[in-house]
Amino acid sequence: MWNKLTTFGASLGAMLTNSKAPPNTPPEYLEGLKAVNFLRSKKFFVVFTSILMLLAFYIASVFILFLTAPIPNITGAFVTIFVETIKIFAVIISAYLGLQAAIDFKYNSDSNTAFSGEVKYSKEEVNQQVVANYAEKYKDDASYAPLQWIIEQSNE
Repeated sequence: MWNKLTTFGASLGAMLTNSKAPPNTPPEYLEGLKAVNFLRSKKFFVVFTSILMLLAFYIASVFILFLTAPIPNITGAFVTIFVETIKIFAVIISAYLGLQAAIDFKYNSDSNTAFSGEVKYSKEEVNQQVVANYAEKYKDDASYAPLQWIIEQSNE
């Protein structure tokens, strides 16, 4: 029993870090699983935190049930409130996960929370003949000239 719990804990720890693979991983999958961090996935993070919140809520409710045991009238109402709260919480989490999965499927995204970016630049080639043609047009009719060009001409 203790060995199974230890293996479960080691597997959970490996899933939440980058540099560890779960125990008993076949050698061909070892490097790939070392690079996986499940906390980067939004869906896994929501499920994991939901389970932790439900666990805390359950422990608090059991504590409150022991406190309300001498007054049975309050205990029945508390159980009803607890059950309805859990139902609403489950509906909210499942709706979020369903929408996230549908969006990921539609837009072909992986729903990771990793930050990434790319740098793009462009180089503009200026055709001097076009510039000369417009400069000639602006001399006769400055109404189409850019405002900065008009200001520069008046300063000269």
